[in-house]
Amino acid sequence: MEVRGHISKQSIRNRYLGMRNNLSYGERLAKSQRIWEFLKKEPVFESAEAVLVYMDYRSEVMTTGLVEELLAKGGRRIFAPRVLGMNISFYEIGSLEELGPGYQDIREPAQDERKMFTHKLAKDLKSLVLIPGAVFDRQRGRMGYGKGFYDRFLAEYIELSGAALAFECQVAKKIPMEEHDIRPDIIVTETGVIR
Repeated sequence: MEVRGHISKQSIRNRYLGMRNNLSYGERLAKSQRIWEFLKKEPVFESAEAVLVYMDYRSEVMTTGLVEELLAKGGRRIFAPRVLGMNISFYEIGSLEELGPGYQDIREPAQDERKMFTHKLAKDLKSLVLIPGAVFDRQRGRMGYGKGFYDRFLAEYIELSGAALAFECQVAKKIPMEEHDIRPDIIVTETGVIR
């Protein structure tokens, strides 16, 4: 379905988030696991030495199991986001126990400058950031939740590859995009990868 400009971004968000919220826990888990399988086969994931994850919130594509698996396997550095004012920063974690309730009760790591993901790390390590969102389209358009955390972070770290994780029900035919909106390199759904 084509989404026209005169419909407010918030109403588009609400519509697609409503569809996402209607998925049962079991459906979300099964679809999330399929999304992880597609993601793990992507060259951009296979070559990543650092993965900047998000910790799932409400009905988002689940990441907890994937993060547990990555931490258990070892071999790459895992960073989780923390909201600071209007920005997000990522901090390295070694286990899920290092996360506590933060912004909007989302699990976050402690603010520790020694563990922070920096421009130097972005230059030294092949890094992939996993990106949540409300609505996506087939042209790799992404609409977040309206605060712009990921758009600002990705605009600052242009060298990072980005993989958005989404359920197929969150993919519209076309969504309105603005200048500052960043398109992820790929969008991974339970049915495949949008390039």
